[in-house]
Amino acid sequence: MFRSWKVGSLGSLSVACVILAVAGCGRSDGLLTISGTATLDGNPIQDGSVSLMPVDGKGIAGGGTITNGRYTAESSPGQMAVQIYAHEKFEKPNPTREEVERGLHIDTRQLLPAVYNQQSKLRINVSADNRTHNFELTSDGAIPAGMGSAAP
Repeated sequence: MFRSWKVGSLGSLSVACVILAVAGCGRSDGLLTISGTATLDGNPIQDGSVSLMPVDGKGIAGGGTITNGRYTAESSPGQMAVQIYAHEKFEKPNPTREEVERGLHIDTRQLLPAVYNQQSKLRINVSADNRTHNFELTSDGAIPAGMGSAAP
């Protein structure tokens, strides 16, 4: 009798979990999925990241990775401060044998000017109707039209 109660309880629990999972199909965190391209001097950024922070301090910070010039990220709606990093791997000059054996002979360097990341002036507006944002960045640090800190 104990055994059938346990099986019945597990069955009821399983049904409850399925109902909750189906009922929760929509996003409840308020985040929107955004996507687009990221280029540097017209060339796709091969490896990097996009971070998004609400300018007004309300909402959730989000982000995603850049691969072969394309990114997908999660973001709260509203005006977002954007930080973009582009990484390039390189072999350290004259690595020691130990560094090579431990895989420490490969390092990364930041390819973008600080105005796109640590000192970012990039801003975008995210909404259900505005989910595609293409970042056409340049080595001289020019802010793309409509993406400056005064963007509406």
